[in-house]
Amino acid sequence: MNLQSIKTAFFEAKHFEPKSLSELLNFIKTMYINGELSISEYRTAVMLLETSETSNPGHEVKI
Repeated sequence: MNLQSIKTAFFEAKHFEPKSLSELLNFIKTMYINGELSISEYRTAVMLLETSETSNPGHEVKI
């Protein structure tokens, strides 16, 4: 799983682009709760998103 695949899944489910990393984090959390992601997939996705966010602290990351 990579950032692009997360964004694609979000778009396919919601029919609009995510406006923030927070939206993507909520989306993958919902996918995990609904059993659509395994724990390892969820952890990997969270790590990817958090790494993207912390690579540019204090600024909104362009997603």
